[in-house]
Formats: sequence, C-alpha cells, structure tokens
Amino acid sequence: MTTRSERDWRSRLPQGIRPYFEPAPLAALFLGISSGFAFSMIGATLTTRLAQHGITKSAVTAFALTFLAYNFKFLWAPIVDNVRLPLVGRFGQRRSWLWLVGVLVMAAVALLGIANPAEALVMVAIAAIVLGIAGATFDIIIDAYRIELLEPRQLGVGSGMSQYGWRIGSAASGALALVLAARLGWTAAYFACAAFALPAMLVGLWMGEPARHREPAKPHGALEAVVAYFSPLVEFMRREGALIVLLFVLIHKIGDTLANLTLRLLFADLGFTNDEIAFYDVGVGFIALLIGIFIGGILYARLGMKRSVFISLILMAVSNFSFAALAAVGHTNIGMAAAIGFE
Repeated sequence: MTTRSERDWRSRLPQGIRPYFEPAPLAALFLGISSGFAFSMIGATLTTRLAQHGITKSAVTAFALTFLAYNFKFLWAPIVDNVRLPLVGRFGQRRSWLWLVGVLVMAAVALLGIANPAEALVMVAIAAIVLGIAGATFDIIIDAYRIELLEPRQLGVGSGMSQYGWRIGSAASGALALVLAARLGWTAAYFACAAFALPAMLVGLWMGEPARHREPAKPHGALEAVVAYFSPLVEFMRREGALIVLLFVLIHKIGDTLANLTLRLLFADLGFTNDEIAFYDVGVGFIALLIGIFIGGILYARLGMKRSVFISLILMAVSNFSFAALAAVGHTNIGMAAAIGFE
C-alpha cells in the first residue's frame, strides 16, 4: 500500500520519469538484478576462472552446455505454474517458488565456489549444471511474478526496468567476482556473489503475492497434471511459424553464448588481469550496451522489426572481427575497450 509520504516524494519527480519509481516497476528492477547474476556466474565468470586454472579450451567450451537449461526452460515452466509446493505453498504460488529456488540458486553458487577446477573438475561441472537449471527456473518464476505485479499500463516501463536490472545484475556480479577473486580468491568471490539472489527474494516480502495468485494452486491428479503440462506447449506449436521462431531463438542464443564464452579465453591468452577484464569487459561493455539499446530503439522505431533485427544480426556477426583484430594486436587496453564497445 502506497503511503502519503511515498506519493509526495514521487510527485516531486519530473512527470516523464515518475512511472519508473512506482513500486511495481522498481520491484521489476530488483527482480531483474537477481535474474541476471546467475547467468553471469556460469558464463563469462566461470570461463575466466577455468582458464586461469589451466583447463583446456575444449573442456571450457563444453561448459556452454550448462546454458541449455536457459534455452529449454519452457519445458518445465508449466510445472512451476501449476504445482503447489508442500509446506511453503501457503505463502502463495509465486512467492513459495521464488523463495525456494532462490535458496537453491544461492546454494549452487556457493557449491560452485567451493569446487576447485584443478582438483575436481567433475564437481565444478555438476555445480554448474545445477546452477544452470536453478537459474533458469529462477528466471521462469521471476518473469511470471513480474508480469503479474505490473498493471497493464506499467508493462512497458516494467519490462524496461527488468532488462536494465538483468544487465546490472549480470555486470555487477561479474565485476565483483573478478575483483574479489584477484584479492581474496574465487571461493570468497562466489560466496559474495550469491547475495545477488536476495533482491528478488526480498521483493517477495515487500510486494506480497500477486492478486491473481493469492489463492495457492490446488493439487492436480496425475491426468490433470499431464494435461496442464502439455497444453501450453501444444497451443504454442499450433501457431503459424512457431517452429521457425523456436529454431531462430535457439540457434541465435547458442551461437551468442558460445561467442561470449570464447571471448574470456581470448582475454586470458592475451594476459589481461581480472581488474582489466572487470573494467573494460564489464564496465565499458555495460556503458556500450546502454548506448546500443538506445540506438536499437531508434532503428526499431524507424525501420520496423524485420529490418532492424536483420541489421542487428549483421552487426553482431561483423563485431567478431574486432576481436580478431585484438588477437592480432595483442595486449592493449585501448584495443580491448574498442572491441568490447563495438561488440
């Protein structure tokens, strides 16, 4: 419930930015922060750690398989939507799943920090797989919770805040991990970064259960559960062009994920330190990302979706040549900043 003092301070803000400071969009920002950090922990951050421990490039690249959970999370989304959890289910369908999976994400991050790649690479792989599945499930819950918190008029603003939160969570956790690892070791770095799951869990306390889910989901029989699971998938696949859209998303995301992993291998080969990677890859890259989002919005508004997506895909492919140039030049901070900024 919004108090009078909260309404007063918001009323002093410029009208154009006032919607961004309403409770639901602010909640979307914090939900996005927690959603983005888990992806970073098994992505570029883990790649850097493995490379610094002397793990072979082929083995490091194989860790990209942990991202498959994010690509196929739609397969178990109906379970999260329909299955009521025992004991904690009384707090509501969304919040009970949010808190349970949030704890699992934190535990998986801690396990990933404890496992030593030089001594127990299999344990690192298991921890990464568990974190991939838990992180993807966290994404499912956070997306559903955010959408149900936002009013129809807030969907645009809330989606934007969520995206900014995701980028902030990914960049901040990645930078923090690198900086702490250089000073305190990787175990301490991962333990500290596990706290990035807390913003989403605290939002659950702050905002409560969304109105449409205050009544916990009722347990289903076996047949009802099967129907509830497959119905959304069947409905989606019946739509015209559904298979093409699915293949496009999978191919695009897999290629982009592999490219991001191999970049950290390049930085390790060129001798960049953790602090340099944190500043240029994470810091400069985040600023360049914000500029890219702005340019992308202009392209979309003027050219429409098809042409703007086509141009973006071409630029994504061309941007790889900037890293080829960096590899040829060698260790140079200006070259790294230019390559990251363009990419």
